[in-house]
Amino acid sequence: MVYAFIAHSLLPGTCRVLYSTTFGLEDSQNIDYIPRLNGEPISKPESGKDRRVERKEQMSLVAKQVQSEFSFRKTVLGCTVEDDMRRHSIEDPSGNTVTGCFRLSAGEPFVTEKIVVWQGLGNFGLSLVCEKHENRLQAEAVLKLLARYSQEHMKALDQPHETLLKADKMAAIVHHILPQGRLLFMNHTVTRQLEKELENMISAK
Repeated sequence: MVYAFIAHSLLPGTCRVLYSTTFGLEDSQNIDYIPRLNGEPISKPESGKDRRVERKEQMSLVAKQVQSEFSFRKTVLGCTVEDDMRRHSIEDPSGNTVTGCFRLSAGEPFVTEKIVVWQGLGNFGLSLVCEKHENRLQAEAVLKLLARYSQEHMKALDQPHETLLKADKMAAIVHHILPQGRLLFMNHTVTRQLEKELENMISAK
């Protein structure tokens, strides 16, 4: 089960959540915990705190950690954002993406333990916050589809902030590929059928 999907900027500059959605709820109000990230408390839940604000903070913290890991990977590889986008302009973008996975302990920042599977290219990142037992390879395959359709329908890899302006299209893509947060096994036949359905759905908007 996928708990949340996040589309966000990566490099350079401040990380910004461009689109996010959650599937299901975590009832942090009934559990005595202090959200943390890398062992450090991030905020103490207040009585009656707006759940939407809390979820936005959680999504932002995950995106920032992905940005940090992406930046480290690019430094080790000796690649720049400009290198990424130059290759992307002349090659299949799926061959230039950087992928990764990390674990979030309980309370850092979610109530229960989670894993984050992410993918980045240039200044555009996609992340799935999954339950700890989820199939990571399947999550990576779904991320590739989400990146592909985001580019086809919004040019998100070239212009990440188009995701902000076309949130309805992003929502259609996510909820079509991740129905109710479920990771579906997709062979070639299923993928082709989804492509047709998604094309019809977005064309109707």
